[in-house]
Amino acid sequence: MSAIEHDVAMAPAPPAAKWKARLRSGFVRLVMTTLAGLILAAIVHIVTILAVPALSLRDAAHAYRELGTDGHAQLIPVPGQARGLPTLREADPDVVTAICSYDLSNGPMRVVARTGVLPLGLTLHRQGGGVIYAITDRAAIRGVLEFLVMTEAQRDERIAADEEGETSRELRIVSDTDQGLIVVRVLFRLPSDRADAEALATGVECGMAN
Repeated sequence: MSAIEHDVAMAPAPPAAKWKARLRSGFVRLVMTTLAGLILAAIVHIVTILAVPALSLRDAAHAYRELGTDGHAQLIPVPGQARGLPTLREADPDVVTAICSYDLSNGPMRVVARTGVLPLGLTLHRQGGGVIYAITDRAAIRGVLEFLVMTEAQRDERIAADEEGETSRELRIVSDTDQGLIVVRVLFRLPSDRADAEALATGVECGMAN
């Protein structure tokens, strides 16, 4: 090889060649990063889908669905007396909580709560999470809170059965799931009032509507 040929072979690549090489390298890295992201997203998606059945069985509606099935609200377990049921997270020590679970597949449920001197509130929770409705003892009529929980189809049937020209005065609450919970909370301030709070909470009736 002559000196001239040696100098040509050892000469640095022109700027355009370097720019193309860098562009090609950057494009390859971009493609590989994108593919890795898509693969990771697909894995997360598949794992999430497979985990949904297991996670859905851990919501409150499933955990407490055996409570309050005898026609009255039932107190949730307190720490140390869980009986295999989970205790409420961040439970307020000054609040007594009871639960009526409902299943509307056999028809609407009627809820009747008699108020007292202690503050009382009820919330309806759909299966899977989320509050449907909330009401307090301030809405009581002559010391009684009463309402029906039903599906939309059951509501339509009940409206169709109403007397023509008459407006029903009963409070009808539509649940977008067949199963759910009615959560009763009674606030007390003195330890000596706890027994009264528990009696008020468990006195809430929840059974099949006529």
